[in-house]
Amino acid sequence: MKTNVINSVFTGITILLIAACASTTTAPSGPPSATVRIREWSAAYYGSAAAGKGTLYYNGRRHHFTISGLGAGGMGAQKVSATGKVYNLNNLSNFSGSYHGVSRGLTLIEGKMHAKLTNGNGVVMYLAAETEGLASSMGVQAFEVTLTN
Repeated sequence: MKTNVINSVFTGITILLIAACASTTTAPSGPPSATVRIREWSAAYYGSAAAGKGTLYYNGRRHHFTISGLGAGGMGAQKVSATGKVYNLNNLSNFSGSYHGVSRGLTLIEGKMHAKLTNGNGVVMYLAAETEGLASSMGVQAFEVTLTN
């Protein structure tokens, strides 16, 4: 009986977390300030680490950047190819910085992932990704983004 209650509580918490992540990773309907394309590799075993490169398309120009980060939640390894919309970017210098947010996804050879990341300047990235590998992710993330040109 005690096991059934624990399983029911765990299932309920999981459903609430998935619903919360789904609602927080949906981009607004208005026009974005910029768009991004990111290639990243990540590995996780309860904690996660990621590194990659990206391109920011802002005011008709391409700007390259690096991204690296840590997170909590998830297991496995995956290659991530993401595209996304950037909001509240009023000046290129506001793009670099420490981003934090939530992500959710499942990769069984191929999969999908969604993330919302916000930096200290109020810049918000909403990402949708195609993934390859074997991994699950649902948790908090922290990334350092640095413009390279």
